[in-house]
Amino acid sequence: MKTHCFAVVALLLVVLPNNIVNGKSVPLELSLGKISQKANNMKWKNLKNNIKNNIISELDRDKMKAGFQNIVKLLPESEQTYDDVKKTTKQLLDTLPMFAKENIQDKSTDPTVFMSDRLPSNSRYMASVGNGYLSTVVYSDTVYMNGVYNGFLRESHRARIPSTNSIQMSLAGKGVGDSQQSYALDVKKGVFFHRITTSDVVVEQRVYAHQYYTRLLVSDIIISRQSVSTSPITVNLQTNYGPESNDFDFTKNPPHQGIRAMHGPIKTAETSTSGKPVVFVYWTEVPNNLTLPASQQSQRWTFLTSMALDDNEAIKFYKLGIQLLADDDKLYNSHVSAWEYKWNHGRVDLEGNLNLAKAIYGSMYYILSSLPPLSTDESFKFPFYGLSPGGLAQGAQGQDYQGHVFWDMETWMYPTMLMFYPSLAKEMLLYRTVHLDSSKQNAKDFGCNGAKFAWESAYTGHEVDPAPDTRDFEQHITGDVGFALQQYIAATRDTKFLNSQRGFETIKSIADFWQCRAKWSTERNAYTINHVMGPDEYHQNVNNSVYTNVVAKISLNLPYYAANLINSTVTEDWKNIADNMYIPFDKEHQYHPEYDGYTNGTTVKQADVILLGFPLMYNLSDTVRRNDLVYYQQHTDSHGPAMTWGMFAIGWLELGEEQKANDVFNRSFTNIQEPFKVWTEVSDGTGAINFCTGMGGFLQTILFGYGGFRLHLDYLEFNPVLPPSTSRFNITGLNYLDSSLDFVISEDNVIVTMTSHSAGAAELTLVYNGQQTPLQTGKPVKIARGKAKIVPSTTFVSAKTW
Repeated sequence: MKTHCFAVVALLLVVLPNNIVNGKSVPLELSLGKISQKANNMKWKNLKNNIKNNIISELDRDKMKAGFQNIVKLLPESEQTYDDVKKTTKQLLDTLPMFAKENIQDKSTDPTVFMSDRLPSNSRYMASVGNGYLSTVVYSDTVYMNGVYNGFLRESHRARIPSTNSIQMSLAGKGVGDSQQSYALDVKKGVFFHRITTSDVVVEQRVYAHQYYTRLLVSDIIISRQSVSTSPITVNLQTNYGPESNDFDFTKNPPHQGIRAMHGPIKTAETSTSGKPVVFVYWTEVPNNLTLPASQQSQRWTFLTSMALDDNEAIKFYKLGIQLLADDDKLYNSHVSAWEYKWNHGRVDLEGNLNLAKAIYGSMYYILSSLPPLSTDESFKFPFYGLSPGGLAQGAQGQDYQGHVFWDMETWMYPTMLMFYPSLAKEMLLYRTVHLDSSKQNAKDFGCNGAKFAWESAYTGHEVDPAPDTRDFEQHITGDVGFALQQYIAATRDTKFLNSQRGFETIKSIADFWQCRAKWSTERNAYTINHVMGPDEYHQNVNNSVYTNVVAKISLNLPYYAANLINSTVTEDWKNIADNMYIPFDKEHQYHPEYDGYTNGTTVKQADVILLGFPLMYNLSDTVRRNDLVYYQQHTDSHGPAMTWGMFAIGWLELGEEQKANDVFNRSFTNIQEPFKVWTEVSDGTGAINFCTGMGGFLQTILFGYGGFRLHLDYLEFNPVLPPSTSRFNITGLNYLDSSLDFVISEDNVIVTMTSHSAGAAELTLVYNGQQTPLQTGKPVKIARGKAKIVPSTTFVSAKTW
């Protein structure tokens, strides 16, 4: 994945013609001027993109930091200018102490609570709240809605709704200097807390995007007297509505009985036929202060924002919120209960390693808060428009991948969600099947049959990637969608999805596309796929990307498996191409070159070839798997994106090399920024925020690496290892074929318990060391830690049949 939009260095020099800090002059023009002649270099293009997105788009110091650090990383080592720029950049960063990584700590010992006595000075690292329909970074001036974008095709980005519920509070009057502040993100409850405590009063603010009533954004402020003092207590409020939105033509209504309202369409539709969604917003007017009268011990004030794409719906939810407020704390309690329901259906708990446990909970929370609820009223449900690298709380124009949906959703975030929450995984896939017609048009425009999924998509499913290299060549995303479909079918055997929700049609359309792209080569006596780009974006327009060819091969085989499930038939042509697909391989060195013509020693951006072993589970000998890992670990950019190192860890764990796995695993979650466990794309704090892609890769390392789970077409395998410094490893609510399973893993043993089994679901048998034990609801089965598998007693379709 790569940042887009082009800029020229001259713009950078306008911003910072000569940086004078503490009396020191930093001659950036001298170093950067030497680079201007390198505009045709591939990495130079990346450099221009990062300058545009990290500096020009918002002229603040955080973006400057990101831009200059990316300059250091993206310039090719071979250029003479590299050392000059590296030296100058280091000078700049060293002389600006506010750019240094903050020493701010999470003081909570609860793995589900991230707490500090102050906020990060870099607002990029603030926590967010969301429910899949709407989301906001706490205290920011922006709210985003699921599926609401502004801009025509390649200008498409999340449409900014000014925040009507961004409220910061402070205590007025005497005793303020003695107050203690705390800020906490409680991921178990899905609530951000701010508390001010003195000897006389406790003031608590609760900020949350309601997990059940999904159109509501809520801020509660509770003032509670702690002493016998009878003086009034006043709390000042400061709102952060921000500037008017450049993305909407909003019309504001005059206040009525303390209620404000506005509505308006986006300014520019994504395509000439897609229309302009209209957003309706109702919110509680926020006063300048709140006062607890002398006669009262405690009082709660609640400020609601309701927003929807229908006026009646927005009004309905606002009124629902008001009604629930009249019933004690029911609005808040129903939100907490909905999050509790979610966590009870899927989570990972560790003993012995608090930091790792927090990283897991934080990663799960940020992904889940960008996905729909598990349990809500049927009439409250909404179409889901995909999961972007920065989640729903990010995606402004020119930043954080603009809220677009990439391969990141299926390849990085989806697999862990599938194993715990198959209904949410299905929502991700429905985003693809609902937009199948757009993908067919993409293929037609490309000159092919079938469906070509856009490298970047938004509201319509049409291609919205502004950069021609990734847009034209990174076609593996179509195979990535196909592989995600295969995983879903293996985990659920959902024939309704195949038959009536365009699942089977999508699978066949993907195969049609690869049939079009694969061409017979008489030289290689195999089918080849030319003019592509693999996950390694440092190398575009290559022939026979090994990752692309393998994922195409899987996509071409998938229709046979799906057809057997629903008693259908498909052409034999796809199988012939799959069986004869060319897979680059160096027999002498027993490893996979990344593409035709790959030169030994060439640096790659991120995990690419090593993805053959996992998640694709392509048939590799241990020798080849090891050689791929050893070689590419040496030649992968050390500043590559977060998810890369988790894939290396999974590979080493697969080969039983725990120490090597632990070494690279420790790199995989250094991208977490304290205190609220916000992930950045790069470990130094730069790149996209809040990087759900990295979180997804990290969670896969936990579940598929240390958990050792492998989802096969006709069984589920596991071979767990305790994560570093962990004494106990609990996996709750893993879902396989409509049964829920708990795993308790210790140094010596594994306890497997089936906690629920849906009516009509396949009976499951635990197979370990040659013994078969039927699983029964509520009856734990204890085995020695090692490789085992869970097999449906009736194998619906064996992988060996095709």
